[in-house]
Amino acid sequence: MTPGIIITFDHAMPYLEPESVIHGTYRFVDVRIQEIARVEFSVLWFTEGKGDEDLGVHHFERLGADDEAFSRFRDGFNDSQTFAFHVPLPRSPLSYYGKILKIRWCVRVRLYFKSGREINSEKPFALGNLPPVEVELN
Repeated sequence: MTPGIIITFDHAMPYLEPESVIHGTYRFVDVRIQEIARVEFSVLWFTEGKGDEDLGVHHFERLGADDEAFSRFRDGFNDSQTFAFHVPLPRSPLSYYGKILKIRWCVRVRLYFKSGREINSEKPFALGNLPPVEVELN
């Protein structure tokens, strides 16, 4: 099987309120702990559309193979181990789905192997409940 990362949210709502907390877990599939060089976890937003694309990292954690925290991570690791996250969210920018610009939020987990290979997984979510922009037909 191919190594992978599964991210799951604890909430069932289609969006999260600004200044609330995002809760969830991530787990690795078919990954041997001995092969891991580092793990990165982040909550971020990015823009899509016309013009320059922008990216903002709201929360970032890195566990490297030489870190003391990674030793605790490694000691608790098994094939079905899940890792919980709880991250307070900011007031803005809100998710926005316009005709020219979109602002999207996601949780991203990156796994770097000692071999130099990397895999990542992203799970999108919406911050705020702005309605999508309706397209006018002429």
